[in-house]
Amino acid sequence: MVLGLRSKSRKSVSVQVDYFIHVQEVKPWPPSESLKSSRSLLIQWENGDQNSGSFTCGVGDGRIGIGESFRLPVTLCREVSRKGTTRESFLKNNLEFYVYDARREKAVKGQLLATATINLADYGVIKETITISAQVNCKRSFKHSTLPVLYVNIQPLDKDSSSSSPMGSLLKEVSLDKSESYSELTNEGNAEETEMASFTDDDNDDLSPHLSQTITSFAFEARGWSPPKRNQVHNIIAFLC
Repeated sequence: MVLGLRSKSRKSVSVQVDYFIHVQEVKPWPPSESLKSSRSLLIQWENGDQNSGSFTCGVGDGRIGIGESFRLPVTLCREVSRKGTTRESFLKNNLEFYVYDARREKAVKGQLLATATINLADYGVIKETITISAQVNCKRSFKHSTLPVLYVNIQPLDKDSSSSSPMGSLLKEVSLDKSESYSELTNEGNAEETEMASFTDDDNDDLSPHLSQTITSFAFEARGWSPPKRNQVHNIIAFLC
């Protein structure tokens, strides 16, 4: 029984969360005149040994314009809480960024220029989008220069529903637009059918006497007897009188 309780306790130590990471920019940049020649950079991100990625970006207006996003599944391990503390804490889980000088005409990393680190354990299980600013550490020290800062947005994602992600919201809007268009087409089709039905009823009113007369004549002929003509009727009446 004791072993079973311990096993159950160990299973509840970790928490699985999904983040949507949006990397905005790094500014100010460049931190020195010597880095002005680097107009194209490659930024690589890593979280543990399993999750990593990279993207190229340009430099201009005193900043590195990035504007890239990615989804990041993270396993946060709970730290043993101290007595008297109610705040939930997790073990260190770093999301690391590396800024490289990109080689010309190729998305290949060259010289490492700077790094930045965000400890995801400091934020844990978030309920809404947060903005984080992380200090960028240059590999070379520059005197009389302002240290650049990396700006990142982190949004929580619901694994069971795609509507919580930005792409999911967009798909939902497209779906609603299609439903509205289908409803409009259906209403127009019903209106046309109603108009055609009304037109047919009017035609039936005009044709009903002729149609009745034709049907009566057809019934007599089917029995082998045709109705007398009008002049024959007058002759019969005169003869009887």
